[in-house]
This record gives sequence, structure tokens and C-alpha cells, in this order.
Amino acid sequence: MRNTKVLVEGAVVSGIYTLLFLISMYIPLFSLVSLFILPLPFIIYLYRQDLKAGLLLWAVTFGVSLAFAGLNGIIVTLFAGLTGIVMGELYRRKKPAFAVILGASLSNIVNMLGTLAIAQVFMGINFVKELETQFQSAIGTAEDLYKSGGQDPSQIEKFKEQAELIPMMLPTYIIGGAVILAFLTHIAARMLMKRMRYDVPSFPPFREWNLPKSFLWYYIIAIVLTFSMPEKGTSLYIVTINLYMILSFVLILQGFTVIFYYAWIKNWKRKRIILLIILLFLLNSFLPIPLEVVKFLGIIDLGFMIKKRLKPKQ
Repeated sequence: MRNTKVLVEGAVVSGIYTLLFLISMYIPLFSLVSLFILPLPFIIYLYRQDLKAGLLLWAVTFGVSLAFAGLNGIIVTLFAGLTGIVMGELYRRKKPAFAVILGASLSNIVNMLGTLAIAQVFMGINFVKELETQFQSAIGTAEDLYKSGGQDPSQIEKFKEQAELIPMMLPTYIIGGAVILAFLTHIAARMLMKRMRYDVPSFPPFREWNLPKSFLWYYIIAIVLTFSMPEKGTSLYIVTINLYMILSFVLILQGFTVIFYYAWIKNWKRKRIILLIILLFLLNSFLPIPLEVVKFLGIIDLGFMIKKRLKPKQ
């Protein structure tokens, strides 16, 4: 009886996924959000059933995707299925939200690397070179416009230097994109599952977030590597710039938790906090100082736990 119920529910969920899949493949606007919508059927089904049933559903959707969209369909379902199965299993095991995000982020990284490999091997597409080519073309167009307008084209040199860093910064882009996508999928899944009256984990208030202290030591290592001035283009150089960028973002995030905690103690209104954040980013676009101050707050908080020393008024 239960096996029949699982099969019937699997068929229904497979149909729902197929509908969402076809919409994402043939309606361009929907494809923008499909990356964090398509995992939802897998998440719900796995939460209600088990891992074995989820893997069977994944196998069925592979066949459907291949029939409707060929290799492109396989790539999309590989991406959606792996993320959905990982998140659904973690939800089913009642893991905290941070564990779900970590699992989803790792699966997204695997998906992205797999997509790059498939594109390279089976389609002959090198995304890194394609991206480089597009940037170089845009820079060439901008240089021509500067010259035709009688302006000094030397400013373009800064953009050329940034374009050279693009392939080296690919690990940062992949990790950052994977984490953002994991957050979006979690938000969408939580909204849907709450409406279905399922128990899903939520994050603690942002002001209470505390990242592991080990990030501080990793950042110190990145700083030391930066001062060692590794040769540009080497493996050590690529590791150094990516490690520094990722950890800088992490520490800035920790710094913002201090600001939010202080605002909570002082009973600031939400509008005031939003205006402060907008002001910080606007000022940072002129001088890269405000976010460095926020990062310093994050460093101090990880090292000395200043949020614990800020006591709310009784």
C-alpha cells in the first residue's frame, strides 16, 4: 500500500517538475528564477518520503529531460536534482538552517564545476575564455568611444587589468554564486513548506550570527600570502587572491552583525538601519574605507566577541 502511494506521489511530483522544466526551457523570463525553483519538487518529495525514493525520482526526471531537451536538459536536471535531494534530506533529518545552506552550497559548487566540464568536453565551450573574450570586446568598444570623444583612453587600462583577473577569480565567483543560490532556494523552499505546514528550520536573527573563529586565522594566512607577493598567474597567486576576497566578504558580513546588534540594543528603527547601510555602500564607491571599517569590526568581533560585551539595557 505504501509503495503504491510513493509511486503515485512520485509520478505527480515528476509531472510537476516536468512542467516547471519545460517552462524554464522555453520561457526566457522564467529561466532567470528556475535555478532555485526547479529543486523544490525534489525537496518536498524527499522530505515526505526518503532518500531512495528521491534518487528514483531523479532518475525518472533525467529520462524526461533527455527526451525534451537533450544534453541541456540533462545539465539542468543534474543541477536541480542534486541540490533538491541534498536539501530535502537535510530538512528531513531536521538539520539547522546553516547546515542546509552549507550542503546546498557544496552541491551547487559540484553542479557548477560539472556544468563547466560538460560544456568543455561535450560542447567545446570554454566559459572562461568566452567571458574573457566578451570583456575584451567591451573594453575595445569603450576605448574606441573614448578616442572618438576626444577623451584620454588611458583610463581603460584599469578595466584591462580587471579583465585579466576574471579567469583567476573564477573560484570566488563560483563559491559566491553557489552560496547566494543556496540562500534563494532555502527561502523559496521555506515559504512553500510553511504553507504546507511542514516544520522547516529558520536562521537566527542576523545580529546573532557568529562565524567560526577559524576564519580569522585563515584571513591572517591570506594577508601573509598577499605580502609575500606571489608571481602573477601562478597557482599560489590565484589561491591568494581568491582566499583574500572570500574571507574579506565573510569578515564584512560578521562586521554587519555587530552593527545590527548595536542597532538592536539602541532600538533603532528599521529605516535608520537601511539608510546607514545604503550610506556605507555609497561612500565605499568613492573611497574604499567604510567597508574596511565594517571588516575591522568583524575581525574584532571574531577575536574578542564584542557583541557579548555590548549588553542591552535592562
